[in-house]
Amino acid sequence: MAALLGLLLRVLIRPRPSYAETKGSMVPAKARTSRLALALSMCVLGALALFVAVDRGPSTGAETVSAQPLTSQEKSILHRAEQILLRACMADSGYTYVMVEEEPMSFLRRFPYVVDDLSWAREHGFGNDVREEVRVRAENDPNKRYFSSLSAADKAKALAAVNGERPVGLIATSPAGVEITRSDRGCTSQLEKKLYRELQTWFRAKTVTDGLHVPRRQQVSVDPRFRTALSDWARCMAERGYSFADPARVHEAFRVRGPEEISAAIAEATCARSTGFASVARDLDAHYEALQGQQYGREIADRLRLERAALPLARAVVESRSR
Repeated sequence: MAALLGLLLRVLIRPRPSYAETKGSMVPAKARTSRLALALSMCVLGALALFVAVDRGPSTGAETVSAQPLTSQEKSILHRAEQILLRACMADSGYTYVMVEEEPMSFLRRFPYVVDDLSWAREHGFGNDVREEVRVRAENDPNKRYFSSLSAADKAKALAAVNGERPVGLIATSPAGVEITRSDRGCTSQLEKKLYRELQTWFRAKTVTDGLHVPRRQQVSVDPRFRTALSDWARCMAERGYSFADPARVHEAFRVRGPEEISAAIAEATCARSTGFASVARDLDAHYEALQGQQYGREIADRLRLERAALPLARAVVESRSR
């Protein structure tokens, strides 16, 4: 999400002992949570929730929605609607916002344990080209430049308009044990209430589901089956001239785009497949995801239900802009 949202969003955070995500999620890391990091993780919430004069009839309690996960197209519809509503809200408040495209999939989200796609490795290596695109986009973000140009008074007004005066009213605890609060007033909460209807339920469901991957990857990385498969992978890599204990160290060693990065990535993907490491990692991830489904089934179901129920309004918003 655009840097403007990161600047606009304010959350009150009271950290508890938690896991911190590392490159490739190979090893547990010290808990390290910052206000900025969590604010950035909440950017999509800000985009989703800006007020627009689109009303919706009250819920009858009888609606049913599909239990199927959202398709990439449906997610794109939600994203586009979020951007349209954000721009409309900013305009109503006297500010300018430039709609932004969806960010490319995070390298760690695509390959959380090891690069195992040979075609992708040949083209992107370890994703340094993707990281560079994201960096350049952030540097040239027109919304960031615009917000920086505002006076201190206008910045304060923009913050209050988006998030409310104080970050109180909504509360949720992430799977990593971090308690997050946000205002139930302001543009963000007004629009989320219109779009998703059940504001507190939505806030809790999104906070929980957005954070499930962090503890899950930690559980996978310490599983004995994972450690055994990792050792097999490391031996395979050593035979090819890459003496690294895990993929995270390989990625760190090749942070510059070029032929060496591509060669190392091809070796990593080849060994991930030939030793069965990639398969073991996927199976374990699915195993712990299923356990999370039992623990956080309510939040997972709530998010899917609310997103599916929001799709008709999102489509209407997108279609109204195209006319």
